[in-house]
Amino acid sequence: MKQPATRTWQHSHPQTAEEALFQLSTFTKQEQQMKKMDKLTIQLHHMTCARNELCGILANYTNKDLNNRLNFEFQMLNMEHNQVMSDLQKLPMEMSDALYKCNVLIEETESFSYYHDQVLRECIQVKKNVHMSKLKKRWLTKEQIELQESCEEVKNLFKEIHEKIFEPCAEQHLL
Repeated sequence: MKQPATRTWQHSHPQTAEEALFQLSTFTKQEQQMKKMDKLTIQLHHMTCARNELCGILANYTNKDLNNRLNFEFQMLNMEHNQVMSDLQKLPMEMSDALYKCNVLIEETESFSYYHDQVLRECIQVKKNVHMSKLKKRWLTKEQIELQESCEEVKNLFKEIHEKIFEPCAEQHLL
């Protein structure tokens, strides 16, 4: 199996959401293929173990003399040895695949960390804006109350002026 090239993280986010989605889709497909391969490997191992066990049972029933039993035990040990050697040969490839997956997870973590920091900064800015808006609202409310009080004072003054001007005039007209 060819080892995929490791990508290095650059401190910039993908250029478009489409590229990020494509990268995630590719990673998901690779992950599914790896899971399927792991399942098949496990199935092969179970089948090999079952075959070995059946060979053992068959050998016990068909071969009753000591030489055949020793030969069977040798075959069993030989099969186990071959299985261990096969597993050992797969180990570097499995380690390489695990390292690749770790690197991909590191990249994703760094990407999520970048976006988290960006969202956090935006959240802080929004909180500052909300605070400033509350202060401005408080100031505008105070200003509105002062204007309403001033309007009431002006109304009262106009009412007093009206009473002072028009009441004497009305009395003169009545006379």
